[in-house]
Amino acid sequence: MNARLLSAGLGLVLLSNAVALAGVWYNRQGEPEARLLLSERELLRSWDGPHKENSGLTLRLNWRWPPTEQDDRCSSTELSAAQLEGLGFASGDTEPRWNSRPAWLVLELDGPAYQRSLRLAERQLAEAGERLRQLPGDRQLQQQEQAARRALEHEREQSSRLLLVDVGADAEALRQRYPDRRQHALLPGKVQVWRCRDGADARLGSIVVLHNEQLNVPITWRRQLAEWLPQPYGSDPVPFTAEVLVGRRFEPWLGDVRLAEKPAAADDDDNAAR
Repeated sequence: MNARLLSAGLGLVLLSNAVALAGVWYNRQGEPEARLLLSERELLRSWDGPHKENSGLTLRLNWRWPPTEQDDRCSSTELSAAQLEGLGFASGDTEPRWNSRPAWLVLELDGPAYQRSLRLAERQLAEAGERLRQLPGDRQLQQQEQAARRALEHEREQSSRLLLVDVGADAEALRQRYPDRRQHALLPGKVQVWRCRDGADARLGSIVVLHNEQLNVPITWRRQLAEWLPQPYGSDPVPFTAEVLVGRRFEPWLGDVRLAEKPAAADDDDNAAR
């Protein structure tokens, strides 16, 4: 009996692995649905956890919603009423029957949305500078100008250029609207809504969740990336570029990786000088 149970268990494991491998194989057949060239700004090292159990390494897609000047306490995104209604939510219904629905997300790389983010940061710095010129001795205005300057520098040099630009229920319609497969990736996710009260108004708050945002690093680059990339919330990342492809099942995977020259350590400089 024990032998039969063991055999059945092993068979189930092998079958599960075979199904998973078949899915990976199918996803990567034919021309990719999208092909994006990302950098260390858009790909972050996933947290390994306090007790890492294997030698695998994963990267996480670092995407964001375009920043706005409004501070909306009801939403982490800026979904319009039309987008909510297109997903099956009634925008005027503050007691939603369903709090989560599947959705297709459109991520745009280094496109108009990112350029608008840059212009917004530049305008905020200009406005902060103008207020400071009127009252140059104001301590608070000085701090605001410095913060706006740092924000613009971060937007230019470090912020992710991969921005969420649209959400919908019809993948084909979204792809027709965003046909550039080297700038726009179509990925599955979901939208969660809840009743939110912002002052006297009650409406729907929302959060967009992306599925499959973790990418396994192939063994070809695993050791090098593991040595060079900092842990999350660590030091500045080493520059690199990586091709991320989206397949027939809309699952992304990591293609070619190109690492920049690793900066020399201080000890290496001292040895070279001697």
